This record gives sequence, structure tokens and C-alpha cells, in this order.
Amino acid sequence: MAFQAVHGLVRQAAQRFPERTAVECPQGTLTYAELQARADELAVSLRSCGAGVGCVVPVFAEDRRELAVAILAILQCGGVFVPLDLTAPRLRLRTMLTVTAPEWVVVGASGENVAAQLLDEALPTARRIPLDLTSEPTGRRLEREHPHDPEDAAYIFFTSGSTGQPKAIVGRMCGIDHYIRWETELLGVEPGWRVSQLASPAFDAVLRDLFVPLVTGGTVCVPPPGLTLDGAALARWLDSERIDLVHCVPTVFRAMLPAVTAADGPALARLRCIALAGEVLAPADVAQWFERHGERVTLLNLYGPSETTMTKTYHVVTPADAERASVPIGKPMPGARVALLDGRGRPCEPGTIGEIHIRTPFMSLGYFHQPEATRAAFIPNPLGDDPEDFVYRTGDFARQLPDGTLDYVGRRDQQIKLGGVRVEPAEVEHLLRAHPAVRDTAVVAVPDDRGNPVYLCAFVEFVQPVEAEELRAHLAPRLPDAHVPRLVVPMDRLPRTISGKVDRRALPTPQLPAPETAEEEYVAPRTATEEALVALWTRLLPTETPGVRHDFFRLGGHSLLVMRLLASVSAEFGVDVPLQAFLAAPTIESLAALIEKSLLADGDDLDDLLADLDGLDDDEAEQLLAQNGSH
Repeated sequence: MAFQAVHGLVRQAAQRFPERTAVECPQGTLTYAELQARADELAVSLRSCGAGVGCVVPVFAEDRRELAVAILAILQCGGVFVPLDLTAPRLRLRTMLTVTAPEWVVVGASGENVAAQLLDEALPTARRIPLDLTSEPTGRRLEREHPHDPEDAAYIFFTSGSTGQPKAIVGRMCGIDHYIRWETELLGVEPGWRVSQLASPAFDAVLRDLFVPLVTGGTVCVPPPGLTLDGAALARWLDSERIDLVHCVPTVFRAMLPAVTAADGPALARLRCIALAGEVLAPADVAQWFERHGERVTLLNLYGPSETTMTKTYHVVTPADAERASVPIGKPMPGARVALLDGRGRPCEPGTIGEIHIRTPFMSLGYFHQPEATRAAFIPNPLGDDPEDFVYRTGDFARQLPDGTLDYVGRRDQQIKLGGVRVEPAEVEHLLRAHPAVRDTAVVAVPDDRGNPVYLCAFVEFVQPVEAEELRAHLAPRLPDAHVPRLVVPMDRLPRTISGKVDRRALPTPQLPAPETAEEEYVAPRTATEEALVALWTRLLPTETPGVRHDFFRLGGHSLLVMRLLASVSAEFGVDVPLQAFLAAPTIESLAALIEKSLLADGDDLDDLLADLDGLDDDEAEQLLAQNGSH
């Protein structure tokens, strides 16, 4: 399959389907003709300002229409796009700008406020190229686009790094083309498919959200802000918007299950495939899905680090996988090979555990301006003698099953994923050690009852005592919310091995904080609903006895746990609590009131029916009950 630049494939789609909707989001829509015209004129603006081949161009845009236009324009110039998530902490965004040190930035109308705050202090000399979709189109187009080579750098995405600095992964053009055309062919994506865009623009998963539909004449469909945190609402949106294809992490899939597996839940009649990646897919979740929907919708389990461009193995999930101990990550996609190697670099026998090494011509170019980190991760193939034949050492372990599929078993190091986002505990540790009161620290993940990591715990040796809240305030501007430790455990000395390293296996089991740590005075549950919610909160949060007026977030909750809480409420009470209603008052007392109000509303119909029955004879009452479906 000969290489084709992905923006060229989008142009071909625009020529075939000029009036079809390309991007649909809360801010509005763009047809293919409008998308291409806006990208053409922005490319002219970039080129006229001196941006060209190899230039690094960050994109400030919350509006996904602007993001799509900017990416296409930057590629036309031969540049390297850097999509930013403008909801990330400001210090983290500033670090990304400092690392890439761009001379040009694209600023969409939706990103002007954040850009104004950051660029004046971080990059005062950078040229700002405005992108305003409400302006009058110019009709300009580059006389000559850059003729891309497959090996050209195309993008930079950041991932967590062990030095306290995020690692910048540089992807190449051929990697995008290879993956997008593989997925569209595998799934049979056709013109008119509607594909959800749920991933943050700062993760490489956004590439499949955007380009799978845009190269085939489909529509990128963006939900309202915050909807991915509300599983039931997201399921209803997928149904009402007639979405054909969803890419998401298993956490989001799990949050939707109570709604989509209920007998009266969204039918998802248009849905054709859910492609899952970024976390381990639980067999229990697969079982729930198949019990309600069977195999009508394809479940695709994907695996692969960003360093090898999106994902590189795949497995079509079957009902039999629900009976396994874990769902396989499958076999390599065409154009990729996987070797399982032992500690001496030798191939592992089938059934034995080895480290995953990926060999593909479509991997990334390594880490931006970090040659040592690149050499450590991209190594000469241990199974050959060609020094130019490289493989990526993933740090993940797997075993080969009898049918040749791969069964993922865990990480080589302490790196974990929370909600599909890679977390390097060493990065959190590095930032904690920067606090003057901290001598040393060890950060570990605390699992839920299924063994999935849900939040972090920091064991800390102090130079002088400080409150845990002060340490969290120190980290909050520098890390995403889910990466800030919810538990801080003081220790006189961290346990160490004979070589002086922290012995993580000897760390104590995290002690759950007493409810007195919350600001509100403890109030015990007073109703059956509140008692049931206390049990739910105890399973989710690092506390044994939450009071009904304690704040969910002050007890260690975060956005990912909100999804699980509301999904559990839906499953246990049969009530869908709106996300915004819970966030307005995140206590057991308020949540119980919302549940009881909803149940009472549902009960009004029954009260009306009972009133109608009063005074009727037996035959009349039986007839009325039959009409209302009651028994």
C-alpha cells in the first residue's frame, strides 16, 4: 500500500463530498468544502509568516472545527502540529511550550484567552497566527504544498516523563497514513459514518477520532463539554446522534454499561463498533455488554503505546472472552510485528511471560530533543544483527496464548494508567521532592475492588511536617487532577533495598483517612438511601465512614470516580442522576435527595393508577391494570 499524506486523503474526500458535514460540534458545523477552504487559507497565512518544513506549531483551540483546520493547514506547509488541551494545568502547558520552543502558534478564536495568558510570559516573541471561522473566507490556497516524505515529522504529543518533564513524542507521516487506512479498511468505514470525538486533543487517540471519518467522507461528532464524565448521558447522546463508531478507554465504556445494558436503555441502533484502548478491558464488562447487545456491535480491543503510533495490536472481542481471566490484546496489525523477549533478549516460549518489543516501520521518531531517552527505548533488534533495525521496548509484559494471540499481564516498571492516561509515578515523585518540606517520597497506585488503579498514594519522608493539602496544592498546577495523590502517608523512613532504592514491595498498605479529615462535621446516614450511598462511597473512596454531608472531592474523589459513582447509582437505584446536578452539591445528603425525588416522580404514575382503581369492581380494575401493563 503506497504512502499517501493524510491531508491529501482529506482533500480527496472534500472533492467527493463538498456539501457533506465534516465536523459537527457544540460551536457549529463545517462542511468538507468549508473545512478544506479554511485549511487552505490558514496554510497561506502560515507560509507568509515564514512557517515551513519542519517548523513546530502548537495549536490553541477548544473548538474541534478549528483544531481540524489547523492540523490540515500545518501539514500542508510541511510543519509539525502540537495540539494542546487548554483545560490542562497552566504550568504543564507552559512546560510544553518551553520544551518545543515554537516560533509560530495557531490561535483559534476559542483559545484566545488561554493563549493570551500563556504566550506573553512563555513565548513573547512567537508569531501568533489567528484562526477565526466567522471571518469572511479569502479563497486563497498555497501555490505548492510541501511534497511529504513518509518519514517526515508530523506531530508532537506529550506523555508523562520520569524526570518531572513530560516526554514529547514525535510522530511521522507514514504512521498516521498506515493506521488510519488500516482501521477504515478493517471496519469497512463508508461515507456518511458518524464518529464520536471523545479523546483529549493532547493525546494521539485524537488522530483516529478525526481522520477515520475525514478520509472517508464521514462526520466528526463532538459531544457537549463534560459529557464523557456522565456515562448515562453519553450513552443517550451516542444514541440520539446516531453514532456509528466510538473510540474510548474502557473506563468510559464501563461508565456507560448500566445505561446501555438496561432493558429500557438506549438501543444504540446505529452503532457499529466500539474501539477500546488505553487500559485493560475487563471480562466482566464484556459479559454485561454481550448479555444485552450480543455481537451486533463489534467490540475491538486495541493495544499499543504512542511511541509506535496509536496502537499496533488488535483483537475482535467475542462472548468467549467474558469467560477468560483477561481479554487478549490480540495479534499485530499488518505492518507490525511483536516479539516477547526474556531478560536476556531471547524469544519466550508460548505461554511464558516476556516483555513486548514492537517492530514496525511506522513507529515514531522518538522523543523531541531527548536522544538518551530515545536510545533507551528504541533499541537495535535483539533478534538480528542489523544496527539500523530498531524495535521499541514497551515495558509491558504479555504471554502468547495457544491461538497466537497476546495476553497482557502488566508493566515492567511502576508506570500505570488512570482512566486511559499514562501516569509516571516518578514524575509525581520528582515534583513532590521539589517541595522544601519533602526529603523523599514513593508514589503508588491504590486499586479498586477489581484491581484497577483508581488513585495515587504518596508515602513521604518529611524534613518538617506539613499538611497533605499543602502538598496537593503544590502539585495541582503542575499535574492533571487524577495524577495528584489523594492519600499522603507520612513515614519516618521509607523502606529500602540493599542497594539503597526504595523497596516498594515493603511499603505498608495505605491507611484510609478518618472522616474527621473532611471539613464538615460527621453526620451518620438517616435513611435507607443514604445508607446505600455510604456503602457505594466506601467502595470508591479512601475513607471507611463517609458522613452524609462530606464533600465527595475532599474525601479523595475525582472526575473518573464520579463516572463510576453515577454508573453505580444508575445500576442500584434505576435512576440517572445528571452530572451537573451532582457536581452542584457532591454530598450523600444531596445525592440521596436527587435519587428520592426521581423515584418519587416515577411513583406518581402508580399513585394516579391506584386512585383510578378506587371504587371500581374487580373486572373493571383488572381491565385497567392490563391497559397499564401492571401485574
